[in-house]
Amino acid sequence: MTRPPAGPEALTRELLTGSGARHASVRTATERLIAVGYGLTYDAVVSGFPPYERLLEEITTLVARSAPAAVTSSVLDVSCGTGTVAARIAALGYRVTGMDAVGHLVDVARRRWADPGRALTFEHRDIAYEPPPGDGTFDTIVSMHTLYWHPRPEALLAACRRALKPGGHAIFLTYGRPARVRDTFGAIRARYGTVEALRALRWLLPTALFETLRHVDRRYLSEDDFRAAVTGAGFEILEVRETFLGGISRLAWTRVPLSVRG
Repeated sequence: MTRPPAGPEALTRELLTGSGARHASVRTATERLIAVGYGLTYDAVVSGFPPYERLLEEITTLVARSAPAAVTSSVLDVSCGTGTVAARIAALGYRVTGMDAVGHLVDVARRRWADPGRALTFEHRDIAYEPPPGDGTFDTIVSMHTLYWHPRPEALLAACRRALKPGGHAIFLTYGRPARVRDTFGAIRARYGTVEALRALRWLLPTALFETLRHVDRRYLSEDDFRAAVTGAGFEILEVRETFLGGISRLAWTRVPLSVRG
């Protein structure tokens, strides 16, 4: 696997240089720059944002249900970004590894969450291309909104399954529809009222801009398609539900059956 550059200067050099496949490399470098920019601003967007805090509560509750013995349990956060979710889980006593394909975001996570009192590490790795060494390493996996943009979703799910211990659990989130401002604003207003809809703009506006700038093949999965993708990878579904901002996301709580490996 070719790793992404480790910082914004390297990303800029990649954007401005190229060879035979110049168009493809420019597009890739542009996408990485956008990912870095959004990753660095996302924490500011969601910090103290009540819908996001409720989503984190959902995730940490499911992690606790998946692996009640925190001190002896290991958790993998796939596409961890700057490490906010991984740090939240580590604060509960879990041994947590965060992985992300964008090296600069991993560097930020390491600096931001450096704490010898927590069992929290970060790796520059795309699990779909470069799985962690050894199968059956983790008790629980969290993958927030990776499936809808990742170029190899089947490989991602297969790598997650291999990384889990027999009987291990995975929590997958994916977007069920685009973050269109008008549609999502209307859905939230109808469900929770105008005040909540106005508050949601704090996340909707920057996310809609980010989606406009990105050049990835997005896949917004229906519940049936989401179920099919997860079960097709060998996971047993324990629960599927809509969540976050009027149900824009779908969450699947799953596990690897004790008899299923490989």
